[in-house]
Amino acid sequence: MRFELSNGKHAGTVEWNGPGNVSVMMEDPKQQEWFEDYFSSETTFMTGPVECGEMAHERRDESEAAFTRAAYDLAAYSYKVHQGSARRREVYREGARGA
Repeated sequence: MRFELSNGKHAGTVEWNGPGNVSVMMEDPKQQEWFEDYFSSETTFMTGPVECGEMAHERRDESEAAFTRAAYDLAAYSYKVHQGSARRREVYREGARGA
């Protein structure tokens, strides 16, 4: 599972390769470090029916489903998330250079 991230311009890509293994490819070293920490950390959330909800927790890199939830949660940090491939990313980057 691979996602392209942007925040006004292409920021980079993240890819889930297996439990505990997320590849982060960012152009900015500070963003690279932030995203590596983000995907290797644990998150908590509410689960269950409304009348008897419970707190649950998971590492963002423990499963493909957890990784996908974490990627879409990046909208809270003003990132646009697009599921994509390396080919689409290269076309996007080449188009940005030609503009």
